[in-house]
Amino acid sequence: MKLLLVIDHFGSGGAQRQMVELACGLEGRGHTIELFVYFPQLNFFRARLQQRQITVHEQEKSSGGSVKVVRNLAALIRRGGFDVVVSYLSTANIYAELAILAAPQTGLVVSERTSDQDDKSAIGGLLRRLLHVFADQVVANSESHAAWLRSRPWLRHKVSCIYNGVDLEAFRPIEAQPRAAGSLRLLAVGRIGPEKNLLNLILGLARFHSDFGYAPAISWAGQQDDSPAGQRYCRQVEDLLESLPHIRQHWRWLGLQTEIPQLLRQHDALIHPSLYEGLPNVVCEALAAGIPVLVSNVCDHSLLVADGERGFLFAPTDPASIAAAIGKLAALDSFGWRSMGQNARAYAATNLAMARMVGSYEALLLRFARGAHNHAQD
Repeated sequence: MKLLLVIDHFGSGGAQRQMVELACGLEGRGHTIELFVYFPQLNFFRARLQQRQITVHEQEKSSGGSVKVVRNLAALIRRGGFDVVVSYLSTANIYAELAILAAPQTGLVVSERTSDQDDKSAIGGLLRRLLHVFADQVVANSESHAAWLRSRPWLRHKVSCIYNGVDLEAFRPIEAQPRAAGSLRLLAVGRIGPEKNLLNLILGLARFHSDFGYAPAISWAGQQDDSPAGQRYCRQVEDLLESLPHIRQHWRWLGLQTEIPQLLRQHDALIHPSLYEGLPNVVCEALAAGIPVLVSNVCDHSLLVADGERGFLFAPTDPASIAAAIGKLAALDSFGWRSMGQNARAYAATNLAMARMVGSYEALLLRFARGAHNHAQD
């Protein structure tokens, strides 16, 4: 197949990582892959594509430049002879769904990468989903969001769920080091914004300190949300930390990090307190690395972690629940830690392998390739 993959940029987000891995995986299976981006200045993951010599088409989007993006994408699709176009994320999906009107014989698969709770407005969310009538298939990366999409009558028969993939070689377990009593090293990874729920996490750590007499060490890897709302939230987080010096002295800001496998190996567990998610890459990566996960009980997290098997769940808005989950983890003996790590790795190997994700997309795209369309019309 000849495929065009459409996304906003190659920045450090989870969707961008998954699209780059999908491109490389499909190219490795013998398909011709090209990409289209409209914020070409963000290049965190671009080196992977350059190594594989995968063609990237760029259309810089200026303020109010959406029509130009659609026009140039449509022209590329018409002249490119692509079998299927694949887009990730809401805005890229809109551009692809409008552009495909100029090339109706080309298959189109769009992918939503988060939860409906991320919708900024009900009307905007409805309009975006109505445009999915122009897509052949809508892919969610979580079962919970796929079920929500299927509840829309016009989408009921065109929704699939494909879980994110993990590089099982890069994220491999290592021999666990003995953990000193009364200490716990937790890693959190994600953009520093309201949906990541840092305020309740800090209050949960304070509750844990009150109940257990010590504060876990927290390392947070991720960049700040630079929007005005994000900046206000970051100030709230810092103010709360400053009011709790026994938590602040054990909290480290790591900034944007590239060596997540190494960071995971340096910590006892991952903690992921988000209010909502699609399917978080870092939770999948922690499972592959064989470390327990403490995670909010939202979206597909209960499927990924299974309370007590590969980690512990908590109510994200309840600091007492967060503290209790950390306490359950801290109370595990060496056998419990080892079993939880083994369970995590086994689940990832079965359900989250990159080859599984790429193969699932390949099978889906073959259904909607130009040849399949033409055959269906004969």
